[in-house]
Amino acid sequence: MQICPSILEPTAESLVKTINKLSPYYNYFQIDIADGIYVANKTVQIDEIINFLSSYPLPPTTYHLTFDFHLMVKDYETEIKKLERLRNLINIKNIFIHFSVFPKPYPLIPNPSFNIGLTLNPQDQVADLAGRYALDTIPCLQIMSVVPGVQGNPFLPETLIKIEQLRVLGYKSKIFLDGAVNAKTIPVINKLKYKPDVICPGSFLAKAIDLEKNVDYLNKLT
Repeated sequence: MQICPSILEPTAESLVKTINKLSPYYNYFQIDIADGIYVANKTVQIDEIINFLSSYPLPPTTYHLTFDFHLMVKDYETEIKKLERLRNLINIKNIFIHFSVFPKPYPLIPNPSFNIGLTLNPQDQVADLAGRYALDTIPCLQIMSVVPGVQGNPFLPETLIKIEQLRVLGYKSKIFLDGAVNAKTIPVINKLKYKPDVICPGSFLAKAIDLEKNVDYLNKLT
């Protein structure tokens, strides 16, 4: 399993600070964007990131970093347009929008700059996803193992069955797992017959008291 730290921050300054703290250990990150509408919490907004990085660019030592964006937003189309501007400042690979906003049409018009995948909330069912969209048209999928919005929500082990359901249905692209990925839950994840391709630890890394210890733990178990 690949590790892609999930970063949820209230300001552009704190976002960059967390990236700088984790970049000696990882070169691939997922940035959470919450609008305060689709979910109750509100994070740093994409416009704020653009403005901050335009004035305070990331150092050359971070130019190799790659970012995914998890859009916990209602108006995903506007946010995707903003990310098309942000990609002039950082490398963006995947964008995740939530299945429950029922994007139409899907797949969206192909974007040469990045993939646009879907995120399943705990209450979303794989059967509903497969009934609405052709699975082979979705370049990547993310399973939420917590109720999205804030870091620290409890892990929901029943969501893990969705990985197996997707594989049984023939889904072959990458599956991400996001939510409460930590020392208590990784052993549960490792016991799965069908494991996620990518796990996204959040506060386990971003708020670690002993970061090197937690990084070593992840390296040993993944």
